[in-house]
Amino acid sequence: SHSVAQVTCAMVLSLSINMNYFSKYVNSGDYTKSGVANKVTPVYHELFGKTWGIVGYGNIGKEVCAVAKALGCRVVVNKRTPIEGVECVSLEELCKVSDIITIHTPLNDSTRGLIDEKMISLMKKDVILVNSARGAVTDEEAISNAILNNEIGAFGTDVYSVEPFGEDHPFTKIMGRDNVCLTPHMAWASYEARCRCISEVAMNINAFQNGEKRNRVELI
Repeated sequence: SHSVAQVTCAMVLSLSINMNYFSKYVNSGDYTKSGVANKVTPVYHELFGKTWGIVGYGNIGKEVCAVAKALGCRVVVNKRTPIEGVECVSLEELCKVSDIITIHTPLNDSTRGLIDEKMISLMKKDVILVNSARGAVTDEEAISNAILNNEIGAFGTDVYSVEPFGEDHPFTKIMGRDNVCLTPHMAWASYEARCRCISEVAMNINAFQNGEKRNRVELI
């Protein structure tokens, strides 16, 4: 949860300030050649006061929510069962009001293709959309087209319906753009997260050998 939430927020922050563009500007030597101390275009906006929509409110969604609130964002949430203390709204409402949308829902029959052409059409033209759930939760062709047609502001994802995706995948058409961040399903894999995974496996094995029940799913 910590690792995925961190990468999710890093994508949002990077896309919100056009980090790819500004970094390329310096690394290309253009900043040195310009003779100008400040490069302030393309224009970017503060996240403070913006609305951050969270689709799916499990452990990862809750951690992202904490970061969003720390940055001064209003947080709206779409989840199957609304809870007190959280501004829960329909998916349609979330898509309409959000400046940032991050996706954290599991993939199942009800969430497959959840973010489709219809939902994208409801979003603001400058929305930042980030998927760190599962690739098939989104309509990848619709997202690619939305970027190509300037129907959304920016897009980031760490997950894909096919991994690794092939040369005919819709996202090959948007690779390399400054408002797109594509990463190779690495969000879960911080050093600390992998250490925890191995530690949990070892403790599960020890518990099994000792006749104990730990992290066990009873099938009967």
